[in-house]
Amino acid sequence: MLMVIDPARCSGCDDCINACKKTHGVARVRKADRMPVFCLQCHPEKAPCARICPVGAIREVDGALVIDEDACILCKLCMVACPAGMIVLDSEKKSAEKCTLCMDADCLLPACVDACKENVLKLVSVDDLADLRDRMEFSEVLEEAMKIYRGKVN
Repeated sequence: MLMVIDPARCSGCDDCINACKKTHGVARVRKADRMPVFCLQCHPEKAPCARICPVGAIREVDGALVIDEDACILCKLCMVACPAGMIVLDSEKKSAEKCTLCMDADCLLPACVDACKENVLKLVSVDDLADLRDRMEFSEVLEEAMKIYRGKVN
């Protein structure tokens, strides 16, 4: 699954960030300009964070990458390798953290999606991406999101 955001509809309210922090103790989502930025949910075999981890603390569980808090040695290499900069440190747990779409929490929907009053956040399966790519309005949303992303990364 992937998180998709409609940047034109996002009000910048921080409800998604606050819900993530409440659920996990640390926000696994960050804000760029006025919009939240989420983990890219890279393919488990190709994810830079998992590939660089010297102790193999980032593993696939039920199709998503999770960080084994007990195995993490806080070397921060995963933070450097993450293309979106979405690995955060939890000082209480003494571990790196990343979005798992709340697979590690007791909720049906990710906390950020559930908290979004504007219905801006959507979960999309990789299988559905081909269908969505052909819809013009979705393509426009993706183009706008990439413009904003590129502006913040450069």
